[in-house]
Amino acid sequence: MRTRTGRLLPALLAVLFALVLTGPGCKSDSSKPRVLISRDKIVKSNYDFIPEHWKEGKLKQLRESEKFKDLPAKDQFDYFLKLCDWTRRQWKESNPNPYPLCNAIDILADIRAGKTGGFCGQYSYVLADVLKSMGYFAVRYVELWTGKNNEAHFVVEAWSDQHGKWVVLDPQQDLYYEFKADNTPANAYEIRESFLNKDGKVRARSAAGSRAEMGDTQMRYYANFAVSFRSDLMRHQKPLSNQDRFDMFVFFRDQRSSPGVFNNRIPYANVTTRIEDIYFDCNCARVEYRVDRKQDKIDFSFFTDGSTFNFKGFMVSLDQGRKWMPVSDKYSWPINGKTQAILVAPLNMADHLGSFTRIEISPAGQN
Repeated sequence: MRTRTGRLLPALLAVLFALVLTGPGCKSDSSKPRVLISRDKIVKSNYDFIPEHWKEGKLKQLRESEKFKDLPAKDQFDYFLKLCDWTRRQWKESNPNPYPLCNAIDILADIRAGKTGGFCGQYSYVLADVLKSMGYFAVRYVELWTGKNNEAHFVVEAWSDQHGKWVVLDPQQDLYYEFKADNTPANAYEIRESFLNKDGKVRARSAAGSRAEMGDTQMRYYANFAVSFRSDLMRHQKPLSNQDRFDMFVFFRDQRSSPGVFNNRIPYANVTTRIEDIYFDCNCARVEYRVDRKQDKIDFSFFTDGSTFNFKGFMVSLDQGRKWMPVSDKYSWPINGKTQAILVAPLNMADHLGSFTRIEISPAGQN
């Protein structure tokens, strides 16, 4: 026969066990610090982008032989615009015949010597190399086609750490595009959408000092576009052929693309309907963490997921970006009951910091 005491014993043991777990010597879940991380994902492309190697000798030669490195600028994007304008002013638009090599050193030398000329392709190759020579390795070429009349154009897209996105720079026309609402620079897809929607949200602006509005200049070209997945052209010993370009570009296609401009046969070897294949993240740090209660610390792990070309290492700042210090991909922070903000960013081999990821640590119980 089971007694009342026998029936109560299991319940009493459960209460005692719970008291032991939540006693002074142990920490409950409510004692965990609150950790907020601004980036938990890096958008990746299904294509492998091949950048210029940071040791390419022509990068140093270009940087040391030209005078663009000392251009004054108020921020990174303003510097991009100054470089775009510098490129446009190097020669008067003309026919590239014979067609020069696809790097800034040879293009500038041949045009200045009167051996050939240059139009949108040459301006774009030069601007891309100028950006790379200054350590901005996330740069690529964009080939544009109108929806009719087989008109084509060539521009550059560069990754802006300042704005956290790819942005268009058109050195032949000495312009860029921006959203009227907030002046954020636009990429090729955003220009295309505004043009096709006829919504007037995006406008062209001069890259020169006046930054004059230029309406919808050249926007018709953005009806169809393809981006290069390599920019390592400085070492090439011959100009790119049409087939070379068709092989190294990815064409974006959706229901509004107009392959009729290609006689209903898109010539590019790579075609995607996934916008992330075109607009992936660059120069970003993704953060994971684990709370170590025994050691009263938080262990962080940092990743770039391949987003930083010519990657060198990670940097952290404890004072909102005023001072930075190098760290490995592992970093620990003591749990000290204080609210703390930590910035982490990748660094490339030219010592350029990428986009910041913010980590905020708050004591347990704080919102």
